[in-house]
This record gives sequence, structure tokens and C-alpha cells, in this order.
Amino acid sequence: MMRLLTANQMRALDRATIEGGHVPGLELMERAGGGVARAMERRYGPLLGLRVLVLCGTGNNGGDGCVAARHLRAQGAEPHVGLLGDPRRVEGDARAQLERLAAEGVRVEPVDSEGTLSTFIASRDQWDFALDALLGTGARGAPEGLMAAGVEALRELDERGTRVVAVDLPTGLDADTGEIARRTVRADLTVTFGAPKRGHYLYPGRAFVGALEVVDIGLVSDLAAGAEAEVELATEAEMAARLPQRDPRAHKGSVGRVLVVGGSTGLTGAVTLAARAATRAGAGYVQVAVPASFNDVLEIKLTEEMTLPLAETAERSLSRAALEPLLEHAGRVDAVVLGSGLGRSAETFELARRLVAEIPRPMVIDADALNALARHTRDLRGAPGPRVLTPHLGEMSRMSGLDAGALEARRIEAAREQAQALGAVVVLKGAPTVTASPGGGATVNPTGNPGLATAGTGDVLAGIIGALLAQRLDPYDAARLGVFVHGLAADRATETLGQHGLAAGDVIHALPGTLLRLARLRDDWLGRRAGLQDRRPTP
Repeated sequence: MMRLLTANQMRALDRATIEGGHVPGLELMERAGGGVARAMERRYGPLLGLRVLVLCGTGNNGGDGCVAARHLRAQGAEPHVGLLGDPRRVEGDARAQLERLAAEGVRVEPVDSEGTLSTFIASRDQWDFALDALLGTGARGAPEGLMAAGVEALRELDERGTRVVAVDLPTGLDADTGEIARRTVRADLTVTFGAPKRGHYLYPGRAFVGALEVVDIGLVSDLAAGAEAEVELATEAEMAARLPQRDPRAHKGSVGRVLVVGGSTGLTGAVTLAARAATRAGAGYVQVAVPASFNDVLEIKLTEEMTLPLAETAERSLSRAALEPLLEHAGRVDAVVLGSGLGRSAETFELARRLVAEIPRPMVIDADALNALARHTRDLRGAPGPRVLTPHLGEMSRMSGLDAGALEARRIEAAREQAQALGAVVVLKGAPTVTASPGGGATVNPTGNPGLATAGTGDVLAGIIGALLAQRLDPYDAARLGVFVHGLAADRATETLGQHGLAAGDVIHALPGTLLRLARLRDDWLGRRAGLQDRRPTP
């Protein structure tokens, strides 16, 4: 799994790599700057004759920019380098790279004022590319003085059609939180080193990163133990490896039985979507428990899934009298999905809390079942089986008592803290969705798009996770794989349908092809690993 680093973790890796004698600092800078030039060529094609403006700060990020300029020149580009700040402040490896660049005949223009900067940029009527090498991962606070002027210049160039490439991180973007300064560089491409940073994937910063490429520069792989726990980025290869394999002797009972509990007046669609998603995500047997008066409606809506009509309230939601039948049926399944279209009557909320507290099977808790627990989280902490919660910010706010804005500002930490406090896996939905385990792990999901901002997609996610739980995945793996698959299916659906007209059912329709893609990737990886093992010499 790919790690998402904080600025402190990145500095620790740099230090461990250099001080441990693995790679000298000068060589790390050489690899970083060279990686920027190669990434540009991979994405944009040959750079021969193209004019590249390189704006460098006086720190190591500027040193990376100097190396990039030298490599760009070797690739046939025409780099023009401006150093913003006092050249006497350039030290260490950055100084060595600055001097090497000058020695190879690339003029470095000292820029000591906004006027000098404007004159330097106006020396060409058009720039094909502009490199932002002003401030790197370690920068804190809003850019000031010449750095702010550099940001403004890069924003203006972007608006005029120049492609902007950020070295490590767009200037003005916080590497840890994704927060942005009032004016932040908007990049078409960001090339970062060693591992992506949290700010690359957290909004609003994510919108300023553009395409992201990660360059391996040879950093040591282990982080020293410390206060900062690791955060992972879900990748296609890693998620594919977690996809369940089917035994050739599989039957519908062996690949997962799911019970979906929900439905109420006006909300039969929610429970229908969750059930259909569970089937399409690989569950062999899906049963839907609904208020009895809606049974005929669900019989029409569902074909592959079975229905279970139960006692209902006057408001036509599930009543207390449904408890014993639900406990009995839950004992015969592998996972339960609770909450889709459940309704908000007091009696139904009480039923939901009893089910959470008494069913020993793995359970996905979504929608109104989360609202039922808002002031009753003790029922969750004492649950007899694994629980996966799938709240959006509003639901998480009601459960935690914390302001939704505060949760959004600390999305990763908030999900992790709530998972640990509640003793459950928490899927904090949003952009990006963060999945956290009670043990402290957290995974940020990169898939999905704004087309998911439509009713019912959360029910689809709940059904997918329920199916994966029923196929006996670890709850944390089931949740983060489910989130990845859900987003990837939406991405595949929008390739032909676009984002504006995407509906929850379209995501379900895309699930089989999405799972096939991951299964092929998994099988290819297993085949290659088996081939390597076969070629091992015998002792």
C-alpha cells in the first residue's frame, strides 16, 4: 500500500536516508529534479525547443528546480531560470546544484523585486511551461513577499495558457492538511518525491495539484516509530490483491449470505439499491427485510434477491415486533446491512439499536441506523460482532457531537479518532472518503467523482461492503475495498454517461466490469508471483 506522508514524516525519511548512508543528499536532489523533467516528457511528449520558465526559491525546492532545468536543457528544451530571493541564502546541496547549473551554461537570473520578476517573465511573449520550485513540503503559512509575487505570476501564466508544473507541491498548499493560501499555484502537473503527501489528496488542495506523479528517489522505506501513525493511499494493485477468490466448488451459500434491513414510506428505493449492489458485488444470497406492507413493492423491484416481510409501525417502518424474526434470520447469514431507507420513527430507532447491540454477525451501519445511534453509541461499543459505519459528515457530526466543519478540516484524524472511540471501522464519506480502523489505521480513497453526488449512491456503497463482509474479508479490508470499488465503478460509468446524469443504478450496473478488471489484475499478479517461485533454484 502506498503511504501518504506528512511533512514531518518526509523530513524523517530524508534524514534517515542521508544519515544512514543510503543515498547522499546531493544525489537525492539530482534524482528529484531529473524525475521532474522525465515526468514532463512522459506526460507531454518531446520537449525539444519548448520554452520553460523555472521559478526557484532559495531552499531545497529551488535546488530541485535547478536540477530540473539542467535535465530539461539536456532534453532539448530552452529553460530560463529565475532565483527569487537573495542568492547568498542558497546553501548546501541547493547551492551545489545552482553552481552546477551555471557551470553548464544556463543563466540564472537573480530576482530581487516584483519589478524584476515582471521584466524577467516578459522577456518571452509566451512560455510553454512554467515550473513552480518556490517552496516545498516543509513550507508553513501563506507565501509572502517575493514568494507571493511568484505565485501570482504563475497564476497569471496559467490563465494565459502556460502549462504549470509544480515541483513537489504547489506553492501555497499545506502538505499536511490540504488547506490553501488565499492565492495558491494551480498546477497542471505536480511531481512529488518518494511518496505522495496528505495535502495532495485532501480538499481544497487536491483541486490545485492537477495530475500527480510520484518519483522514486531511493528513500528508505521504514519510518521511525513516533506519534504520527501511517496513512495509506488505496491503489488499484493493492485493492485487487484483497479481492476474494472463488473456490471452483463455490455455491450460493459459500460466497456470502447478506441480510439487508430497511425500507419505509418513500424510501423503498434505498433498500432496493443496497440489495442489488450486494448481489452485484458477489454475494451469493441476498435477503431484504422490509415492512410487510411494502413486500409486494419489493417483490416487483427485486428479481434475484428474496424478501422478508415483517411487522411494521403505524408509520410503515419496521417495528419492535420485528426484532425476534430479524435476530433469527441474522443467525443464518454472514453479514447484515442495516439502515437503508429505515425511517426515523422512535420505535424503529429503538429496533435498530437492539439489532446493533445483539446481532453477532458483521454489520454495515448506514443512513438512519447511524442516526438511531447518535446519542446511544454505548450500544455500538458493546456490540458482539464487527461493525462498519458509513457516515457522511452530517451523520458523523450527530454521532460525535463535533461540528461538521471541524470534522472536514481534520478528515483523516477525525475518522481515526472516531473509529478508535467507537471500536468500529469508520468510513467517513466525502472527497476523499477516509476509512479508519479501530486499531488506528487509515486509508484515503482516490477513486470516485462528483457524479456520486446523487441520492442512493451511499446505499450502493453499503451493499457493496456488506457483500465483501459476507465473503469473509476482514472488516477494515472489506470497507476500504468496497469504497475503492464503488468509486472506480462510478469512474467507469462516467466514461460513457458523464457526471451530470449519473444515477446510483448506473454504479451498480458498472460493478461487474469493475470487479472483473480487479480480478484480472489480481490473477495476473498471482500468476507472475507463481512464475517467479517456479524459477527459484532448488537447493
